Amino acid sequence: MKVMIVGAGVIGTIYGWALSEAGHSVFHLVRPGRSSFLTNGIAIDMMDRRKNHKKWFSGNYGIKALETLDSTNSYEIVIIPVKHYALEDVLKQIVPLTPNVDYLLLTQNWQGTVGIDNILPSYRYVLGDAKSGGSFKGNKLVATIYAIDSGGIENKQNACLKKAQDLFQSADLRTTIQDNILHYLWVQYAVNGGFWPPLVRAGGVKATFRNQHLLEMAFLAIRECLSVVRARGVDLHKYPETDIYFTGSILKRVIGTMAIKTMFRFSKYIQRNSAHDLADPKEIKTFY
Repeated sequence: MKVMIVGAGVIGTIYGWALSEAGHSVFHLVRPGRSSFLTNGIAIDMMDRRKNHKKWFSGNYGIKALETLDSTNSYEIVIIPVKHYALEDVLKQIVPLTPNVDYLLLTQNWQGTVGIDNILPSYRYVLGDAKSGGSFKGNKLVATIYAIDSGGIENKQNACLKKAQDLFQSADLRTTIQDNILHYLWVQYAVNGGFWPPLVRAGGVKATFRNQHLLEMAFLAIRECLSVVRARGVDLHKYPETDIYFTGSILKRVIGTMAIKTMFRFSKYIQRNSAHDLADPKEIKTFY
C-alpha cells in the first residue's frame, strides 16, 4: 500500500518504520528544509512488543522524505499524527491535494468532529490512538511499538476503517476497534491530562512518584477531568480503568497508586512510552 505520513516526529516515525518493514511504500511529508537532515535516515532503538518480533531492534530507518505534495500523487491512505490544536490547519493544506484519499487521524480530540467534517467527509477518515511512543535522544529515536486503537465516527464501520485495520495488522500491530472512538479518546485525554501537570512540575515520572503531594494532585485532577467527561455523556462504567478514581476506599486508592508506581518503575515499555509527555506543554495548556 502507498502511504503518506505527515511529519517525521515520534509517532509518525515509529509507525512509518513498521509499515515500511512490512513492505509498504511509505513517504513522510516534512517541513521545507527538513529533508536534508534525513538523507542518512533515522537511527532507531526500538523495544518491540509485537508478536513474532525480536524484542529489541537497533538500526536505521531509511526514511523517504518529501517537502512538497501535489494532486498527482496517488496515495491510498494518509496518516496524520499531529497535535489536536494543529489538525484542522494541516487538513486544510493537505485535503485539497489528496482527493478521494482515506485518512487516519492519530490525534487527541476534545471539541468533537464538526471542524474536521467541514474539511473532510466523515466516511473518508477514522480516528486513532497510538499505543506506541518514545522520544528523540539527539538524533536517535528511543521508542517502543505495540498496537493501535481506532474507530469510525458515530460507530460507523466503513471502508476507511477496514483499510486502516488491514494496514496495521499487516505489520503485526494489534488493532482494536473502539465502539465509540470519541468517548474512548476523551477518557484517555482526561487521564493523561490530569497526570500531566504534576509530571511537568516535578520534571519527570520518577520525581513525580517521589512526591506524595504531587501524586495526590494528579489523582484529584484526573478525577475532576473524568467528571467532566462523564457530564458530557460518557458511561465511565465501560472503562474499568477509571474505577480507581471514584472509589470511596482509601485502601484501594493506595493499592492502585502503588501498582501504578511499580509499573512506571519497572516497566521499560511504560517508561519509554511516556517519555514524550514533557515535550509539549502547549498541548496540555490547550486541553485545560
